[in-house]
Amino acid sequence: MRRKLFNITKTLLTLAALAPALSMAHAEDYPSKTIRIIVPVPPGGPTDTVARIVADRLHTAWGQPVIVENKPGGTGALANQTVNNANPDGYTILVGNVSTNAITFATDPEKTKDIKLKGVSNLIQVPGILSANGGLPVTSIQDLIAKMKSGELKDVKYGSGGVGTYPQIDALRFMTKNGLEATHIAYKGAGQILPALLANEIQLEFLNEASGLPLIKSGRLKGLATTWTERLPELPDVPTMQELGYGDIGTSAWHGMFVPEKTPADRVNKLYTAVAAIMADPDTQKKLADQYIKATPSKSPEEFSQFVDSERAKWAKIIKDNNIEVAPQ
Repeated sequence: MRRKLFNITKTLLTLAALAPALSMAHAEDYPSKTIRIIVPVPPGGPTDTVARIVADRLHTAWGQPVIVENKPGGTGALANQTVNNANPDGYTILVGNVSTNAITFATDPEKTKDIKLKGVSNLIQVPGILSANGGLPVTSIQDLIAKMKSGELKDVKYGSGGVGTYPQIDALRFMTKNGLEATHIAYKGAGQILPALLANEIQLEFLNEASGLPLIKSGRLKGLATTWTERLPELPDVPTMQELGYGDIGTSAWHGMFVPEKTPADRVNKLYTAVAAIMADPDTQKKLADQYIKATPSKSPEEFSQFVDSERAKWAKIIKDNNIEVAPQ
């Protein structure tokens, strides 16, 4: 009996000693087959752009196929569910964004309550610009506010992709904070909003820098303020929302990487290390900068997960405080 107990104890000690080596071997085996990156939006736009850059660089670094699958639908619901239900082995990855992985969790808690994803890293942020039609007779935000309050500017309209999108929420909060009245016009997508702004069907819109900058430079639009932490080099004369006293209003949309919640930590860390190196690479940063996108990787998976939690809490409070109701999709 004593000999049997001795043998059991010896076996357990041996397994304990081997555990770090087994864990290391587990990480070293990854990846050994095709990796899928799921994107919750159609091709084009910052989320898809960064996903394809990362896919190409991971393929080069790891020598395994990395494919991007676009699964738009339900403000991220289809993509989130696809990754949530996938085998948690590091071979199915989500590149999501502030809309699909923070705001939607606040506007549609019933649909997202079972989505359990683990953060890997933030990837990029995209500055926004509060943009006005080029013919609108204003020179600044202060001028806009004064003329709307005096009645010189009437029937001001702003657009967005719908109630509950961050451009709509940001514009609503700006109007509310200043006691202004404006009409929100919802469009089916970004492809309709810019033509409407240029045609003066709407007068104001929060655009991302890539969409707004060329038209501001040409004079067809006016840049009134940016959502970035400092003035954009391309628009040195346009102040930030923070400078103007609106530091809590305006979104520089983040886009980050997630995996299923139970993905082993060693694989998450290996994926993070590879992605952090990709985002720090000067060639990657130039490709992004050419499209007015900022590379902003997280310091660790834990930091990104904490950031996402704080974003969900922030947007939930904003939506509640502003009585925003979004019809379930």
